[in-house]
Amino acid sequence: MLTVEEYDRFVKAIPAKFKPIFELNTITGLRYVELQRLYYNPSWYIESRNQIILPKEAQKKVKQKAPKRTIDKLPTTFPSLIKAFQEGRRPPDRTSWWDNLSRWSEKADISPKVGPKTPRKTIESWMLKAGVPEIEIYSRQGHDPVTSLRHYQSLSFTDYEMRDIEKRLTEWGILRKGI
Repeated sequence: MLTVEEYDRFVKAIPAKFKPIFELNTITGLRYVELQRLYYNPSWYIESRNQIILPKEAQKKVKQKAPKRTIDKLPTTFPSLIKAFQEGRRPPDRTSWWDNLSRWSEKADISPKVGPKTPRKTIESWMLKAGVPEIEIYSRQGHDPVTSLRHYQSLSFTDYEMRDIEKRLTEWGILRKGI
C-alpha cells in the first residue's frame, strides 16, 4: 500500500496515457480484472448517481455471493476521469500491467514495487484508518470483514500521513467531514 506522498510521486511517473487507468483503479478500489471489464461495459457507470454498479458477471469471484456491488462516494470530478478512462487505452493484460507498474515504481523510487493489487489495498487501508465505517468498506470492496481485517488490522501511519489520507479521501468524496 502507498502513502499519499508515494501515490502522488508514483502518478507523476506514469505516462499520461496510463494515468486514468491507475487513478480510476485506486479511487474505486476495483480488482484489476473488474477494471478491465468496466472498460468494455461503460453502462456500469451511472453518471446521474455518480456510481459504478457491478453486476454479478463483473465480479466473477469464486467466493462471490452478492448479486451486485455498488461503488459510490466518488469524486465530483469522476465523470471526467471515467471519460478519459473509456476514451483512452484499454487496460493492458495483467502481465503487461505488472511490468509497467514495476518500471514506474523504479522511476518513482518506490520500494517495494507497486503491483496490480496495490491500488485496491491502498484505498482500503486509507478508508479503514480514516474511520470510514467498516461495513461501507466491505460492501464497496466486495469482501467479508474477516478478509479485510486479515489484511489491514496492523496498519500504521504517522500523524502527518493520516492528515494527508483524510484530506485526499475528502477530496475524492469518500470521506465526508462535518456532514
